[in-house]
Amino acid sequence: MPGDRGDRWRASQRGLDRASPADTVASLSRSKRRDAVQARLVLGLLVAFLAVPAATLAAPPLDCSTPRNAADSLFGWLQSDSMSPANAARCLEPAGRTPEQLKRLAVEAKAVFDGRVLYVKTEDLPAAPDFKNERGEARVILHAELPEVFVERNANGQWLWSKSSLDSIEAIYAETYSAFGDRLIGKIPASFKGTAFGIALWQYLALILVFVVGLAVRKVLQYIAANRLQSLVARFGKAWTAKLVAAVDSPGATLVMAGILAAAYPQLRLPIRAAAALSVAVHMLVVISIIWAAYRLVDVLADALAIRASRTQSKLDDQLVPLVRRSLKVLTAVVGVLFILQNLSVDVGSLLAGLGIGGLALAMAAKDTLANFFGSIVIFADKPFQVGDWVVVDGVEGIIEEVGFRSTRIRTFYNSLVTVPNSKIADAKIDNYGARKYRRVYATLNLTYSTTPEQMQAFVEGIRAIIRANPFSRKDYYEIHFSGYGAHALEVMLYFFFECPSWTIELRERANVYMEILRLAKELGVAFAMPTRTLLHDYVAAPGAARELPEPPTAERMAEVVNAFGPRGAKARPGGPRVVAGAWCADQPEPASPEEAAPAKSA
Repeated sequence: MPGDRGDRWRASQRGLDRASPADTVASLSRSKRRDAVQARLVLGLLVAFLAVPAATLAAPPLDCSTPRNAADSLFGWLQSDSMSPANAARCLEPAGRTPEQLKRLAVEAKAVFDGRVLYVKTEDLPAAPDFKNERGEARVILHAELPEVFVERNANGQWLWSKSSLDSIEAIYAETYSAFGDRLIGKIPASFKGTAFGIALWQYLALILVFVVGLAVRKVLQYIAANRLQSLVARFGKAWTAKLVAAVDSPGATLVMAGILAAAYPQLRLPIRAAAALSVAVHMLVVISIIWAAYRLVDVLADALAIRASRTQSKLDDQLVPLVRRSLKVLTAVVGVLFILQNLSVDVGSLLAGLGIGGLALAMAAKDTLANFFGSIVIFADKPFQVGDWVVVDGVEGIIEEVGFRSTRIRTFYNSLVTVPNSKIADAKIDNYGARKYRRVYATLNLTYSTTPEQMQAFVEGIRAIIRANPFSRKDYYEIHFSGYGAHALEVMLYFFFECPSWTIELRERANVYMEILRLAKELGVAFAMPTRTLLHDYVAAPGAARELPEPPTAERMAEVVNAFGPRGAKARPGGPRVVAGAWCADQPEPASPEEAAPAKSA
């Protein structure tokens, strides 16, 4: 009861280091429906992002008088509702290029910004014809992440895309897009070039194809992982290998799918807003895959810790494993949410600062919860008890069943469950019976006054022998003595200890010792006394006659008796009567042979 309850959870963990192929692969089959739901969610997310209408300019400018007009001229005349490469190339510095080359460069410039998801906020560009930057140059960089591309004012006062910028555009375009893709796009029939929400029909079809290919690759990788998992389990029979593969197969396959999308979507020449939305979707897939894998790896780590904890003597670390599991999962989820918010362009720093101020108010309101949390830290650091210990805490007696971050659960001997806040436990007096190495037995036996001195000494020595013979008794310290004269009995004190791991064994061995004492008393002819009262009836020869009393010993006789019991007297036995060759006392060594333990003649 008090000694064994905490071992149940530990025993359940011993089977974690081995697993059958059917058990380990079953975890993969159970995740099929979950994977289908995840695939539908991803598809819906992509469709929702791609349904963003492309930005349009009501009236793109035709002049290049300002930095803003030079940028608006190129981007505005290449929108689906105002497509004119010739007008888009008006603000490009010719530098020996033909009009056809300039039109091609205008299209490539927009494709570079769109493919790299570099949105140029033209409304933030200078609108003054005579603008100069902080260096005194008539030059404006269009995007901070592409400093080699800029517009500058020429001698005629026109703001143009410079020759060096156009050279950089050509080089960046060649790095970003393949010539094969350009040729393939050039062969697309006109019927597939119709647009909806600023995206061509062929781009929708290509996106669906890329997504289907990504899902197919994901399923193939999961299938390979499942087969590999079976071979690992069949070869090693270790559960941790199966759990490790099962934890990263679906997140890893999703990460590969996100990589395929990230590599393919720039080749589709999507509009800037659609490309930005798809870029956010891909980044979210990457973050979700990583957080997902980390979340599942927490279970693998916790199982490994549980196996190690089950091999230790302490039981408190067994209870610490579930708390570590929950804490790491919460931490992983919080970090994942922060990364997702950051990818959605949320100012995480300001959010955390706001949470810090709110957290102060929350801490004031939840001071009891925080006190319980720090109380749990004190319990795990100080370790005043372990799971399964028999304790008395704050007036509650029972077995420690669970230690949480807020409270500790104690199973009483009435089988009720008492929850005690950890803050109270940290400040309370704890009596831990489970931490005892020895379990004390203290009792008093009552013998009748008819017991002779020799019987008393033999009875005391016999009990000492019984204590030494018991396999669970403490051999180096015990006290068995004739301790006093009671009102109705001669008293014998029993004071000894058991070294045993549980209350059940203690009760069993105590009963065994008491049974041996009962047998000993029967062998020695000793009787146990019960509360009694003696009535004396006085007899006389006739009514009113004097009582007849025995003659008392003379003074000389009583003096002889006293001297006989004195030092060196004939009847003196200062060590008590001996019935064995050396009493079974704790301060004397146990007899090494039956000859040493043979009884001696009575004194």
